[in-house]
Amino acid sequence: MIVPVVSEAAFALSGGVLSEPWLWDAALATAVIETPIFWLCGYRRSVENAWFFVVNIVSNLLLNEFIGATPRNFPYPCAVLLGELFVVLLEFALCGYAVREKGDKRLFRVLLLTNAVSFLAGVIYFLL
Repeated sequence: MIVPVVSEAAFALSGGVLSEPWLWDAALATAVIETPIFWLCGYRRSVENAWFFVVNIVSNLLLNEFIGATPRNFPYPCAVLLGELFVVLLEFALCGYAVREKGDKRLFRVLLLTNAVSFLAGVIYFLL
């Protein structure tokens, strides 16, 4: 008898992120909105942009999973704002590996800007 070995992470993802195609659509849309802004803010190296694009997809998937797992009695706007705060901190930590030349304060401000723009784009999209 052969028993397939699956990592815990892969097993967890198969029930959440991988089973919901709209999560991938939202993550890709977020990365497509934020990456050009990141580039316009002076981060022009292809390594920086590729890394930022991937980090954006991962952080958006985690954000949407977090919001989806939030208890119903917890205020939704608070969950979104808390999730967005964690996204900025996660992106700052992960982007520090690929972006080293322009300083931490500048990177943090750019990440706040990119996330604010995509957040507003999401609000506008859902209101229309």
